[in-house]
Amino acid sequence: MKRNSFLIKAFFFTFYSAWTFIFSFIPVYFREKGISIGKIGLLTSISAMIGALTQIIMGRFFDITGKRKPFIIICLFINAFIYSIIFPNIKNYVCLMFIYAIIGICLYTILTGSNIIAIDISITGQMGKGYAQTRIWGSIGFLTLMIIIGFYPQLTSSNIMFPTIGIIYIISSIIMSFIKEPSAKINIQPIDIKRIKKIISNQKVITFLTFYFLYYTALVGATSNLNLLIKALGGSNRIISFSYSASAFSEIPFMIFWGILSDKIGRKPILILSSIGLPIRLFLYSIVKNPIHIIAIQTMHSITFAIIATIPIVYMNDIVSKEDRGTSQGILNMTTALSSTIGPLIAGFIADKVGISNMFIYLMIVSLMSTIVAFYSLSESSNIN
Repeated sequence: MKRNSFLIKAFFFTFYSAWTFIFSFIPVYFREKGISIGKIGLLTSISAMIGALTQIIMGRFFDITGKRKPFIIICLFINAFIYSIIFPNIKNYVCLMFIYAIIGICLYTILTGSNIIAIDISITGQMGKGYAQTRIWGSIGFLTLMIIIGFYPQLTSSNIMFPTIGIIYIISSIIMSFIKEPSAKINIQPIDIKRIKKIISNQKVITFLTFYFLYYTALVGATSNLNLLIKALGGSNRIISFSYSASAFSEIPFMIFWGILSDKIGRKPILILSSIGLPIRLFLYSIVKNPIHIIAIQTMHSITFAIIATIPIVYMNDIVSKEDRGTSQGILNMTTALSSTIGPLIAGFIADKVGISNMFIYLMIVSLMSTIVAFYSLSESSNIN
C-alpha cells in the first residue's frame, strides 16, 4: 500500500508538471503566432468536447475490466508523441483542431483513470483526506516546474517546450506501469445504459452536477485566459510564471486542509465557501490594471481551485455505489470536459467582442448562478463520519 501511495503521488507530480506548459504557455505561443483568443478557446473546447463524449464509456470500461493502467499508459504515449513530434510542425489550423480532438480523448481518459486509482488506494473512511493527499502532488509538480520557468523563461521556447512535454509524459507512463491496481472481482458484462441512466437520474447527482458545471465553466473560462490577460496588460512570461506559482503555493496546503475538514463537517459547507469565493475572484480580475497585482489575486486559488479539484471527486464517490465508482467518475469528468468546452469557447468569443477584462464580468455572473444552486439546492453527501 505504501509503495502504491508513493507511486501514484509521483505520477500526479510528473503528469501535472506538464500542465505548466500546456495550460500556461501553449496559449501564449498560439497568441504570438497571431491566433485570436476566440480561436484559442475553440481549440480548448474541441479537446474538452471530444473528451467529454468518451468519458462515460471509458468509465464503464474501467468498471467492467477492473483495469485503469493500460488505458492510461496508452494515452500517455499517444500524447507524448503528439506534443513532441507532431505538434511543433503543424501549420494549419484545421489540423490543429483534429489533433486537439485526439489530445482530448487521451487527456480525459488519463484524468478519469488516475482519479479512480487514487480513490482506490485512499484511506477507508477518510476519503477526502486520502484523495487530497494524493492530488496535492499534482499541484506540487505544477509549482516546481513553474518556479523553474520563472527563473529560466527560455524554457517556454517551442524548441524546448514541446520535447519536454513528451519526455514528462513518458516518465509518467513508466511510473504508472509500476503501480499495482487493487484487485477486484469483475464479471465481464456489456456497458449498461440503464445503470448509467440510474446514476444520472439520482436527484443528488443532478443537483451536484448542475452546481459543478456552472462553477467549472466560469473557473476554466477565466483561468484559461489569465495568461492572455497578463499579456494584454503588458506582462511578461515571467509574470505569468510567478502568477501561476502564487496560485499553486496557495492551493497546496489547503487541498489537504479542505479534504480533512470535509471528512469532519461534510462536503457541502466547503463547496458553499468555494462558490462564494469564485465570483469575488473573477470580479477582481475584471478591474485589475497592473499585471503584478494578479499575483495577489491568484492566492484565492486556496478557496476556489483547491476545493473544486478535490471535494467533487469524493462527493461523487459518496453518493454512488461501489460498483459504479468508475462510471460516476467518468460522468464527473464528462461534466468537467463539457465545462471546459463551453467555458473557453464563450470566454474567447466575449473577449474578442468586448475585451478580455470585461470578459471576467460575464464569467462572474455564471459563477453567481452556481452560488445560488449551492445555497438552495445542494445536499450533503451520505458518507460523512
